[in-house]
Amino acid sequence: MDDQIDDYLYQLTEVVNSVLEDRLVGLYLCGSTVLGDFNEKISDIDVLCIVKRPLKESEKRALAKNLSHQTLPSPGAGLEFYVVLEQEAAQPHSLLSYEFALLTGQDIDDKVKEEEMDEGLLMDFAINVQSGKTLTGRAKEEVFGSIPKPWLEEAMKGSLRWHNSHIFHPYYDPYGHEAVMNACRTWCFKETGVLTSKTRGTKWALKQWPYSEVIRRALAIRQGTWHELLDAEEIQQLLQFVRSNHDSARIPSAI
Repeated sequence: MDDQIDDYLYQLTEVVNSVLEDRLVGLYLCGSTVLGDFNEKISDIDVLCIVKRPLKESEKRALAKNLSHQTLPSPGAGLEFYVVLEQEAAQPHSLLSYEFALLTGQDIDDKVKEEEMDEGLLMDFAINVQSGKTLTGRAKEEVFGSIPKPWLEEAMKGSLRWHNSHIFHPYYDPYGHEAVMNACRTWCFKETGVLTSKTRGTKWALKQWPYSEVIRRALAIRQGTWHELLDAEEIQQLLQFVRSNHDSARIPSAI
């Protein structure tokens, strides 16, 4: 990580420590930053905050105010900050819940969510267990329980179902490439059991499917060399292929 990210994480840690004090178990960095796929123009900083007890309303307000992009600008596109109870982390299940979440960035209004279930947290937990960094508090190995591969596969498929209904989402996927890259990462995980970054998963998929224009162009969008919308039908066909119990030897030629 570069000095700008390190400085930001130091300030973030100071804020959280001052607000939560002895309620805090630990802070953990996950996502693209630890997978070697961080792009300051489009990547969020992803942080998991594990706490001993539910937060007070005053603590939630303080976190929302002091971690807002307007108060503490992220060196990337923004911050995704999730607060999860210690028991949820120690004994994860197929549908995790969080106490509090803050999504903040330079191009969006702050979004605060409370006490909801989110199957996407399984991916964050798995990335943290595999590659995450402990920012403060107890070591991640002491805090996070193991996640069975079938649960993670279902969570990743759930993400693809969301993409199928939100192609060209104005913030999360304006060109359609995020759907393609998540599909490629899911496919790579199903075939190899390795949890990769989206870029590495997409490069892996392109080796399996070297003539796929939708995969090639998704990677080019990520790299900043293609600036047009992908074909929505081709995106949906790829999503369906990966979500199905496919035979890898029968890759559709049309995509």
